[in-house]
Amino acid sequence: MNETKSIQCKGTIYVVQPGDTMYKIAKKYRINMETIMQNNPYLNVFNLKPGDEMCLPLKTSMPIENVHPYVVKSQQSLLDILKETGVTFEELAKLNRGVRQITLPAGTILILPNKK
Repeated sequence: MNETKSIQCKGTIYVVQPGDTMYKIAKKYRINMETIMQNNPYLNVFNLKPGDEMCLPLKTSMPIENVHPYVVKSQQSLLDILKETGVTFEELAKLNRGVRQITLPAGTILILPNKK
């Protein structure tokens, strides 16, 4: 009888790409390598192969290359930022926890997705 082990992923399933290493993945998604190992006990993280799947404990699957910082200007409202950047509130809230305020203090740094 074949028994398959099922692990619940509390995050995002990442499919290993050619050239990936655990270090590259950890750096790309800003995750500690130890955390990756703890969340993937049945994966040989030292010998990753393209197509391997791993659980990354992320709220979003957006890598750091797909975002950029934005500095809030003096007396700029959230609506002003959305209009200026073309980002939706959902996109902004997904990347910036606690951004529910209508007015943000000047100098606040937000993370925005890159628009194509």
